[in-house]
Amino acid sequence: MKSAEDIKRYFQKSTLSTNRDKHEAIFEKIQRAQDLPKITAPALHRLNLRSKIMKSNITKLAAAAAVIAMVVLGLFEFIDTEAGSGVVWAEVLEKTEQIPAVVFDMTGEIAYPQGRKLVLPSKNYVAGDYGTRSDISLDGKLSMIKYRLPARKVAYQVRVDQKKYWRFDLSDEQAARGRDADDPRTWLKLILSGDYTKLGRATINGVAAEGIECNRPEMVGKDGIMRLWVNVETNLPLKIETEMLGMEGGQMRQHKYVMENFEWNAQLSESVFKPNIPDDYTQGEDPRTSRDRQDSPKAQQTPPQALTEQEQTAQSKVKEVVRLYLQACSDRNWDEILKHRPGFAKFTVEQRASLDTHLEGLEIMQIGEPRKDAEPDTWTVLCQVKWKVEGVEEKEIHVRYDEALSRFVVCDRQ
Repeated sequence: MKSAEDIKRYFQKSTLSTNRDKHEAIFEKIQRAQDLPKITAPALHRLNLRSKIMKSNITKLAAAAAVIAMVVLGLFEFIDTEAGSGVVWAEVLEKTEQIPAVVFDMTGEIAYPQGRKLVLPSKNYVAGDYGTRSDISLDGKLSMIKYRLPARKVAYQVRVDQKKYWRFDLSDEQAARGRDADDPRTWLKLILSGDYTKLGRATINGVAAEGIECNRPEMVGKDGIMRLWVNVETNLPLKIETEMLGMEGGQMRQHKYVMENFEWNAQLSESVFKPNIPDDYTQGEDPRTSRDRQDSPKAQQTPPQALTEQEQTAQSKVKEVVRLYLQACSDRNWDEILKHRPGFAKFTVEQRASLDTHLEGLEIMQIGEPRKDAEPDTWTVLCQVKWKVEGVEEKEIHVRYDEALSRFVVCDRQ
């Protein structure tokens, strides 16, 4: 069981902070999730659509065309005509799309046993002309700064707590995507893309608001919830909440994300998005460059670490365990999954259902040769898998010999 200090160390050592491919995969998941509801429900404008309501005189023909366009886009589906309502939901996204810059606070929480939580508050800046910036804190201290600068086709992640930074080049496709996963309008689009339940009125941070909530299983799993609270006077978002189960350190844990304290139409200068990296910070290697080097012919010619005859026999067994485990995950066969990863037996029915959604469409691309770890009877296997939504990803799978079961099993990394 992890202590609070263990949780902090886990965050500080996390490869997530330097995995630009994973960040892009999350963005791809959001974009694809936004497209999925179009099959079963009317859709709102795409993120880069700038619709304007013209107040000048128009002809009847033009007016009829506008009505037809609204029906095709499904906007009438989202207009709240209930008496006394102050929010016109169809206009919320449209109004925010016309705002060039926004500043807001976001808090991420991951629940751990005995009521403990890892809390990561951040201050976020978004400007269409410049990009995005997120200042992330831990225990009241600035820990990381993330920049995404599409116009320059580059992204940075600066670890203040480690005096280290990473620079990532963005492809033309990545730079052209427009809205980043950190932009609240990305989440607004997802929330407003399908059916929702009205929550009525409430006071949010001292302001009268109306709320809705929905489930978008393609993004937050079967039991996930997304909520949106909008100012009844301005028709602008006050708070966006997401609650879901997610994998963290090999365990399914409750995640909660809250965006609030929005400053819509904030005045931001380009200097806010300039990565001022101190001279004593060292540059880390882009993980993609490291993988490319490992895959090069020269790297492949490097002789592997010498194994004993017993370890060579174990190596083939470890690889087979990983193959069977991944196949069981692909088939979503829980009897086989638990056979090869008994640690998952403690999952609840709800956690299994959430993981089932995550595993749907999993394809096994490649299983590397097991690498012997320093710890006795423990191995690491680098694999390449393809998710239905996130695309191709490299994963390290850890295997150890279980004395009680007298066989190798997949385990969490120690």
